[in-house]
Amino acid sequence: MMKSSLVCIAVALSVFVTGCASTDSGSVNPNLKKDEPKFFSKSGGGACLIGATIAGLACLGIKDDNKAAACLIAATAGCAAGMTANYMLDKTRANYHNLEDQLDASKKQVQDSINSTRTLKETSEQTLADDRAEVESIKANIKAGTASKADLEKKLSDMEANLAYMRKRLDSDKSTLNEYRSLRDSLDRGEGGKPATNSRVAERKAEELDNEIERLEQNIYELENSISSYAQQTSIVKGDVSQISI
Repeated sequence: MMKSSLVCIAVALSVFVTGCASTDSGSVNPNLKKDEPKFFSKSGGGACLIGATIAGLACLGIKDDNKAAACLIAATAGCAAGMTANYMLDKTRANYHNLEDQLDASKKQVQDSINSTRTLKETSEQTLADDRAEVESIKANIKAGTASKADLEKKLSDMEANLAYMRKRLDSDKSTLNEYRSLRDSLDRGEGGKPATNSRVAERKAEELDNEIERLEQNIYELENSISSYAQQTSIVKGDVSQISI
């Protein structure tokens, strides 16, 4: 039993170290990480560790011949749950003394996310322009005999790393948007635990929060389009590499 316990704990911690906390930096263009959300890079990792460890311990009660596999499944699910479950609502409930302040703080969080998403969109578009130019230069040098297929393959590898990072950020932004919506609904239902001192002011601030959430949704949509353009270019370069025989 003790051996199984240690296996589960180790698996839970492994999920945190190798999965949740990693942004798989590789050869990602550092410009893409400008204004990276704190939750994406740090806060989520701590919550992931808690969720994964709890789930790993909980799996001790599972009767399964392949205990390690069962633990891995439970720990992975626990990681996701730890990062999202009531995180924003709990923080908002604890840190602010009335509904107006809770709504203001929530709006500020959404605005920070808008800025982060917009920055990634702008840097992804600049990265696309720079990479296109570099790819054309490499292809010209290959024809001139001053570069090789390996140079284009290396560039493709970097682009694939960039694309993987962008997609992770996009998934994170979408998840965060859903959390903001959930937070907004919870505050509207009174689950923030703090009353409004002025109901008319609270209504106005709730409308402002709704507007910012809509702005974030639009920014995420625009980011997704930019990432699609980068994915198309990456696919083109992959085709270029396959056509080079030497």
